[in-house]
Amino acid sequence: MTMPLTGRSPVTGMPSFSWYLSPTHKLLVKAASLSDAVTVGGPNGPVEICKLRQRGFEASVLFDGQGYAGKELPPVGTWMALQRSAGADRLLLPGVFIPWNKDDPASLDRVVGEQQRLASDLDATMVLAIDVRWLSKRVERLVDLLADAGCPTALVLAERADPLAVGGAVSNLRWLASRVHGLTLLRSDHGALGAVAFGAVHASIGLTTSTRHFTTATMKARRLPGSSARLFVRLLLDWFRASEIAGWTAAGSSILCQLPCCEGASLARFLDEDLDATWHTMHALADFADLVINADPGDRPVEFLNECRTAAARYGLASFNGPENPKAQLTGWAFS
Repeated sequence: MTMPLTGRSPVTGMPSFSWYLSPTHKLLVKAASLSDAVTVGGPNGPVEICKLRQRGFEASVLFDGQGYAGKELPPVGTWMALQRSAGADRLLLPGVFIPWNKDDPASLDRVVGEQQRLASDLDATMVLAIDVRWLSKRVERLVDLLADAGCPTALVLAERADPLAVGGAVSNLRWLASRVHGLTLLRSDHGALGAVAFGAVHASIGLTTSTRHFTTATMKARRLPGSSARLFVRLLLDWFRASEIAGWTAAGSSILCQLPCCEGASLARFLDEDLDATWHTMHALADFADLVINADPGDRPVEFLNECRTAAARYGLASFNGPENPKAQLTGWAFS
């Protein structure tokens, strides 16, 4: 792996997590205090981070240029140089999208082969955005290709909604992570921590619907109803609208958050649109990530699955008066 400017081994080359943010996100500098690194999305990332470096920003950073999303990037050599100039923790290729093609499964082989050769020549990490059906339906071939590549891989899962809600995706990700060396889940949700628990090296977690997975123009991304803030609830290991949470409170539930960001206050307060739930969500996700990553390597799978099973057991309890059923990703982990 390419060494960062400091000369140390890449932080993101060992069990770790980062926030996936735009280069101008208002909490980017502050967010670095709650994670091992920051992943900056978009072609302007290196330039913006260079500006922050000049003001003393020292956090480890990955750069996702989003070439798989059609973003216009400079030639690959120039893109590598830009990342180096911004002190990248390791270098990422521009990225390609691999659409699902059941009639030509060898298309996966061709693209991975091309990217593997390029990554090896440049001492970089492959960035592969894949239709989640490659994971759910062709995982054996995906494992073989990535395990044999000889270079680290960053996967971006593409689906109109939650990729890990697709049948077979959770169990196959668990298997993939245990067999592919140097795997990163890029632009993902909290489920990427499950990959780290089972052997992946890095989880890059987005804080909005569009940064928790990739959606192509033809996938018709699902629009969620309501406009209230969407936040991560640590006890339930999932994302909910503030309006939903306020409804649980009205039904008799007390949704208090004991994390430092909230100091025992109710999550229902985020129904007030003047309050930003992002800092709460970062603390809630960081608490979960720290539990998994700081566990002894042999205990990570157990710690992660126990958290999922405990969260799933909190749904549907009459004393809770909250959501009745856990979503597909959580049950996928809990019963795997």
